[in-house]
Amino acid sequence: MIRLFDVLYLHRVLDYTNINSKSMDKKIFMIPTTDFSFKRIFGTETNKRFLIHFLNSFVAAYTGEIADITYLPTEHYGMTEAEHKVVFDILCEDTCKRKFIIEMQRARQPEYKYRSIFYLARTISSSMMAGEKKYYILPAYSVNILDFDIPEYKNNGESFWAIFLKDQKNRVLTEKVGVFYMNLCNFAAQQADVTDEMRAWLNVLKNMPEMGDEEYAAQDDFFRSLLDECRISKLDDVEKESYNKSVLEYEDVKQAIALAAKESFDEGIEQGKAEGIAEGIAKGREEALLQTAKNLLELGMSAADIAKVTGVDLGDRN
Repeated sequence: MIRLFDVLYLHRVLDYTNINSKSMDKKIFMIPTTDFSFKRIFGTETNKRFLIHFLNSFVAAYTGEIADITYLPTEHYGMTEAEHKVVFDILCEDTCKRKFIIEMQRARQPEYKYRSIFYLARTISSSMMAGEKKYYILPAYSVNILDFDIPEYKNNGESFWAIFLKDQKNRVLTEKVGVFYMNLCNFAAQQADVTDEMRAWLNVLKNMPEMGDEEYAAQDDFFRSLLDECRISKLDDVEKESYNKSVLEYEDVKQAIALAAKESFDEGIEQGKAEGIAEGIAKGREEALLQTAKNLLELGMSAADIAKVTGVDLGDRN
């Protein structure tokens, strides 16, 4: 049986395809931050060289060089039935048993920093054997690619943060647990601990959909191979359908963000107007009471009585 949702979604896909057919024809490369593209680039055995290169570019200086990786199941259940299941975008382990959670987040999410810590904690706890009394943990790292600003780091002009547990004297407690954030919004930021290779990654992930033959030719061999894998023309019909669906979801996120921003702006304007009107009324009322108080004072009423009647304190003027 065909559900109404399926029919409506099909119509939406057809509308999107018709509206964007010309513009899509001009696009050479996929939007890498859609769910389909991201997992095609980083989450497949065929393309794992891209993920290894990415991890070595950003985190190897803190975790050690990654020689090879094995993909792990992305669904993790809690230790009890009451604990929520979590689903990672990508979870992998290298030859030294270091685990890496790789998350792509397009839209600002409330308290995202806590989510990344929670995911990391779940990975650490799941690495312990049932009944284990020793608290020896295997290294685990949360690697987050963000297309928005984290409030704590907003407007600081940086694109990369490596975060570890530290004491009050800035001494690292352990390097076995860490959180990394890469901000695509600041891909061009000049930051001392961001290498040219890291900046190249950020630039490609941010600007790939707008790149053409000239930008392709300017890349080195590695990034050209990455772009080749992301050519829309390389997709078969089934993959194109999956990609188009992921683009729709991507556009939904962008529209939701834009709408939320507009509504917040409009709400702020209306609130400002309301506050302005209320302030004007209050100011007018205050001026009227002051004038009344002055008139009563001129008629000979004492300042104390005027204060009782109007609430306006004229001091000892009588």
